[in-house]
Amino acid sequence: MRVFLIGFMGAGKTTTGRALARRSGALFWDLDGRVEASLRMGVARAFEVVGESAFRAEEARQLAACARFPALVVAAGGGTFVQPGNRELISRLGVSVFLDVPWGEVLTRLPGKRGERPLFGTPEQAFELYSKRLPHYRLADIAIRPETGEDAEALAGRLALALERFA
Repeated sequence: MRVFLIGFMGAGKTTTGRALARRSGALFWDLDGRVEASLRMGVARAFEVVGESAFRAEEARQLAACARFPALVVAAGGGTFVQPGNRELISRLGVSVFLDVPWGEVLTRLPGKRGERPLFGTPEQAFELYSKRLPHYRLADIAIRPETGEDAEALAGRLALALERFA
């Protein structure tokens, strides 16, 4: 099974994805990491040098490459699922999971990482982006909200149970 973790920056997609992949014996892909490797620069730099549209095009290419693997857990970028073509592709390839982290929690997770996230801007701008993306995220096959104090391993365990109905 292919599982695509979606959600806003700071939702824990990478950490939870790694834990879920270990638990299920699947390969793990960090989509932003794949794009960075392909473009040979970080996300923030890619937005500066090649622009968001070129970044999104490479993101879509890397997403399409997921079809080669029967068992894969993918931590998608925060904007991946907002793109209609990506949403359709994810729907054809596997199961989408929205890590539904409340805005207040997102703010506590991101203070030192703003420089790595080109679309964060100020907290007010980030909240506006979060609000715009939320309706798209809610289109996911599954939504799971991390509980207070729950670590990635425990969340991956709950997620594995929720995914059983898709197996």
